[in-house]
Amino acid sequence: MATMLVFFACENPFATREPEDPKTSQSNWIQPTSPSYVLVNLKNAVFEKNNSNYLRCLADTSVSSRAFKFIADPAAVIANPGLFERWGKEEEANYLNQLLTILPKDSTMAADFNRLEETTFQDSVILLQTYSLAFNEKCETDLCMRNIEGQAEFRLLRTEDDLWYIYRWSDYSTSDSIIWSELKARFGK
Repeated sequence: MATMLVFFACENPFATREPEDPKTSQSNWIQPTSPSYVLVNLKNAVFEKNNSNYLRCLADTSVSSRAFKFIADPAAVIANPGLFERWGKEEEANYLNQLLTILPKDSTMAADFNRLEETTFQDSVILLQTYSLAFNEKCETDLCMRNIEGQAEFRLLRTEDDLWYIYRWSDYSTSDSIIWSELKARFGK
């Protein structure tokens, strides 16, 4: 009898409970089985401010025969002597971490890429793209970089497991606008 009282006094142990909110945000990562997916992943990583997925778009010798290299616009190279001589994945991670620390938590960041030209080879591709990047930097001066735009040449390679990675990213100025090279110079020092 006492057992039955305890049983009826307790909540049903088999009842469903309300689901908890997720502790981490979802990622929009797509397996990079084509060059276009790599740029979609790059765009999504920027929007999500997800430095891990951003870096997953870049080649390194653990997944490919080539390591990532960034080639800055010539004017940015001249303005920042020595900075871009060996700009690889580690420098890319450093710049991105520095940039993300100055962005307000509730700010948005959006990148857009538009294809100009595509040259396809058996195991690689060259994508010439225009780009724009908009974000809200915490800044009280005229030196704020909130909108950048230019042209990028992405060289991608396909690995033995049929996945694609950016192994070379060249940046070019096309107007008086701030370009990605200048953003990387500012936050990559």
